[in-house]
Amino acid sequence: MQIILFYFLIGLLNVCAEFLVNEPLKYASKVLLMPTLMLFVYRTIKATNVMRMIYAALFFSWLGDIFLMFPKTQTVISPKLLFLAGLISFLIAHIFYSLYFYYEIKGKNTASIISKNPSLLLPFAIFVATLLYILFPTLDAMKVPVIIYTLVIITMAIMALNRHGFVESRSFVYVFIGACLFVFSDACIAINLFYKPFNLARLLIMSTYITAQFLIIKGVILSKQMKA
Repeated sequence: MQIILFYFLIGLLNVCAEFLVNEPLKYASKVLLMPTLMLFVYRTIKATNVMRMIYAALFFSWLGDIFLMFPKTQTVISPKLLFLAGLISFLIAHIFYSLYFYYEIKGKNTASIISKNPSLLLPFAIFVATLLYILFPTLDAMKVPVIIYTLVIITMAIMALNRHGFVESRSFVYVFIGACLFVFSDACIAINLFYKPFNLARLLIMSTYITAQFLIIKGVILSKQMKA
């Protein structure tokens, strides 16, 4: 519990730093977020091998945080390279989350919820089509990376939905809401960056991101504890 309180304290400091445009506090708090969640996983679930995909997802999320927090005008590294590095880091994180969610249902005899109801994929398809329709005219050279990233993150959300019926109900709810918030946070980044900047974008992005990561990890841990 103390670790989680510390995590949300760091998150609150980060959101306040975004609002106050306090760069040192923003960087110091952001770099601590994912390591704190890793510590929470380690202190709660000792089976490191079983959780290695979760650790990998958090590690690459941490790398993504670092790459994306550098000032875009005060670094010798190209801003485009920093953004691509952050994009790739988060893409890998989403792949590890997806693999873990698949691992949780692999080998089960029961058909998954999406196998039973393929129509559940329709809202995800509409979301992807709408987002790309909005962004496409302004993406230029980023078209392919953004399309790939969008497909990967929506796959992560679909895999989170597919856990339904295979894990404890609270675990499913935590993870699925977290996955949806992660998608929403990334969509806000894309709209703010490529389409039209909007007021309080960074506050919305970081608050949903911080909450999303916690809910996913909380749900995964709850599922492991129920099986223990």
